[in-house]
Amino acid sequence: MSLIATHISRLRALLRTEHEHEREEYRRQAEATSIERKVVRGIAWYPLAVGRAYRNSLDQLVVEVRRNADEDGDDHSFEPGRPVCFFAHVGGTGMRGNDGTLSYMSWHGTVSFVDGDRMVVALPCADALAKLQATERLGVQLYLDETTYQLMFAALDAVERATKGRLAELRDTLIGPLRPRTSAALPVRFPWLNASQEEAVNAVLRARDVAIVHGPPGTGKTTTMVEAVYETLRREPQVLVSAQSNMAVDWIAEQLADRGVPVVRIGNPQRVTDKMLSFTYERRFESHPRYAELWGARRAIRQL
Repeated sequence: MSLIATHISRLRALLRTEHEHEREEYRRQAEATSIERKVVRGIAWYPLAVGRAYRNSLDQLVVEVRRNADEDGDDHSFEPGRPVCFFAHVGGTGMRGNDGTLSYMSWHGTVSFVDGDRMVVALPCADALAKLQATERLGVQLYLDETTYQLMFAALDAVERATKGRLAELRDTLIGPLRPRTSAALPVRFPWLNASQEEAVNAVLRARDVAIVHGPPGTGKTTTMVEAVYETLRREPQVLVSAQSNMAVDWIAEQLADRGVPVVRIGNPQRVTDKMLSFTYERRFESHPRYAELWGARRAIRQL
């Protein structure tokens, strides 16, 4: 086995170990923690009242749920985009006691909106809605989000399979024998940045394969990234920016938009800040003159 294959195999094994540990820890905590404790920790709402259901602007079936007004306001971890699972409190004598058991539903939803004691959840199907409406002593809690792990496993598989093209070149540059290429561009001055930030931006501008900007928290890496993207756009037609959190992407996008850069925010609109909503693909799509025609076609498909 080559060194590259060995390295990727080791990464996959480590990722699998981490994934299994997180899944087991989630299961253990879900079974061992009482409803009362989950509510106090802000990872569950109980009891719930099911409200109206409707189709939102993304053509998703959503349902409104409300918790008791005497709960602790916004002191919880529910936020748009996070997966949730519903449960019924079966048996027992108290609404909040440790007696009885929790019967979890076999599907999960996604938080679409949260405001005070009201939450809107996107459901996978109409049967899920019927189940919620028929359930007494209903509750909801955060669900383990496995999307990130699925994406990471898929990325490792794609990198391992690559035999030619840019992906294979980058793999061989990052963990293989190839050395990253650079251009001989003259340095650019940025008086509003400090010396290390200026050096980092120039390293990005010279790089033809990859450039790594590393530093501890609070050293201005995000500011450096914004400047690097802005300068690159003066030399290239477009730049794709990605990050490990939606907050980081939104912050960079906001800074670029404030400078007049035409930004398209790609991703789940439920996880985008209010300021960046108008820059999302979905909002731009809605403004298309034939959007109403498409919406009519979707409605007809649902009826069929």
